[in-house]
Amino acid sequence: MPDFKKPRHAIPCSADPGYDDHLFDEADFYCRRPRPKPKDHRPKKDVQFVCGTAVGLSLPIFDVAVASTSGGPSSSFGLVAGTVNLDTSGMAHPATKVDFSSIINFLINLNEYSGGLLLQIDFRLSKICDGHKVHLGTWTYKRSISIGGALSPGVQLQSVPGFSLQVDFREPFNFSFCECDPCPAGCCTYVVEIVNVNSFSIASASLTNVSISALAVDQ
Repeated sequence: MPDFKKPRHAIPCSADPGYDDHLFDEADFYCRRPRPKPKDHRPKKDVQFVCGTAVGLSLPIFDVAVASTSGGPSSSFGLVAGTVNLDTSGMAHPATKVDFSSIINFLINLNEYSGGLLLQIDFRLSKICDGHKVHLGTWTYKRSISIGGALSPGVQLQSVPGFSLQVDFREPFNFSFCECDPCPAGCCTYVVEIVNVNSFSIASASLTNVSISALAVDQ
């Protein structure tokens, strides 16, 4: 039987001693090899995430604006609840987001409860860059019950031996702020302050589980 040689189109991509050497040299021409994936030449975005410094506060219970009193770090503008430093000097067009969260706690005495109560807390976010302070926004927490109204399901009755019955109320409060700065100022400090507290029939109030963070992404 004559010795038939396999056609070139049947030559595999791997070496086979049954094929002639001169035909095997041309095997690469007929092999389909996987093409390399194109490289992504787009520049990677610069991203920064920073956790700030936050503290719990005992809030003064007055029907006036907060002054520089004890109960936490204070400034000439109010009680400082949290700060975070963010450096965007290496970014061309940074987009910044600041997140603030907390739990507001307050007590009322049932023997002093006249069917109405009020607690209003104003939070102000500011940005300090090169010693200049700019106010960015104000967020308000407000809880009120009119005369004759029932207590909210979120309250917890707390029995204190030797004293009257108290109601312990806890509620989360948080806000977010976003800005796109076409002219980044470098390293800035974002500050959350309590600038006003109004209350009626409130025994005590405090701020706990406070957290502040900042995220910057170069557009």
